[in-house]
Amino acid sequence: MSTPTARLRRTVGLRSAVALYVGAVLGTGILVLPAVAAETAGPASLVAWAGLSLLSLPLALTFAALARRQPVAGGFTAYIVRAFGTRWGAIAGWLFLAQVPTGTAFVGLLAASYLAAPFALGRDAQFVIAGAFIALAYGLNLLGLRLVGAAQAVATVGVLGLVVVVVLASVRDVRADAFAPLAPFGWPAVGFAAVQLFWAFVGWEAITPLAEEFHSPERDLRRASVLSVGIVAVVYLALATVTVGTHAYGPEASGLPPFARMAERALGSSALVAVGIAGGLLCFTPLNAYVAGLSRLAYALARSGDLPAWVGALHPWTGVPHRALGALGVACLIALGATYAADLHGADLLPISTSSFIATYVLSMAAAVRLLRGADAVLAAVGLVACVIVLAFVGALVAWLVAVAVAASLYSGRAHRAIVRAA
Repeated sequence: MSTPTARLRRTVGLRSAVALYVGAVLGTGILVLPAVAAETAGPASLVAWAGLSLLSLPLALTFAALARRQPVAGGFTAYIVRAFGTRWGAIAGWLFLAQVPTGTAFVGLLAASYLAAPFALGRDAQFVIAGAFIALAYGLNLLGLRLVGAAQAVATVGVLGLVVVVVLASVRDVRADAFAPLAPFGWPAVGFAAVQLFWAFVGWEAITPLAEEFHSPERDLRRASVLSVGIVAVVYLALATVTVGTHAYGPEASGLPPFARMAERALGSSALVAVGIAGGLLCFTPLNAYVAGLSRLAYALARSGDLPAWVGALHPWTGVPHRALGALGVACLIALGATYAADLHGADLLPISTSSFIATYVLSMAAAVRLLRGADAVLAAVGLVACVIVLAFVGALVAWLVAVAVAASLYSGRAHRAIVRAA
């Protein structure tokens, strides 16, 4: 008789899926990027926001189409394996996991800066907050995906409610002359702003490793994708418009992030505490979703032999990949400690993570072009072209991407040869 194998539990419905999707994409982009893009391209940065919002639809629908086709915990790596073979799947998985320590440390520090701002806490306190923040995300995931989905839904709804309040309260401060001239730095600057804003739209792939845990992946993945793209687009465009219209950017806006500055203008200084808490939640929702998805990715890579087998163990009580969660959590805290020791800022960590994201998007879209047919393949081709253009701007970090790819290829090749010899 064959021994039954442990399987992930089907606990994700449509509402939880939308909350996880929206939480994976919304967050840090709201906190920093509206002002950054406006400083780069002026009011014309709204064109970049609109363009990337439109681009999100083919990206999200492509990942949803792939997940419907093969709803497994490996997510996008499983699709790359099917298109190009096991070695390329391992490379994609390693590239994606390689950004976890620096990306998580960046998000933790950004959350800490918001949470500390109302109380004027210093650098040391912010690093302590960031460490606690990261530990909370991993600890919550260790309790099981059902609790994660419930927490994600509550946090997302609460934060979106506050965003709506701040945007509506700030409308009265919007001035028509803030939109003129429309493109003070020329239209090419819109392209540079779009590159900066790509970080805000990363996340559509994050839920594909959870497809095996959807109640009805063939029905809910596409619906959740479309609903989430619409919500994300409305939130981003509303915030970007108010940021430009109130001129909450530039040297005169220094001292507070745009969202906090708008809240202070519209609701008074007492709103800063609420905004600080909201800033922490806006960071926690994507981190929470990513911890869930990334641990399932590590679990799947371990099952396929592309990571050590011990990483693929599931906890007998909660059914979560607890060893993968533990290993990733420790790596993130080490990265945070190294950032503190080297006296780096959170933004110094961002390019490493962004380059890895873009590389995995290129491989995922290329796989989709090969695997999908009809309109789905056309959408994938649009996404591929856009991602290749963005990849051209990573510069010297190509060497980092090549190093990770070579390491993944060597480990995967050796592991699979060992499996063949054992057989």
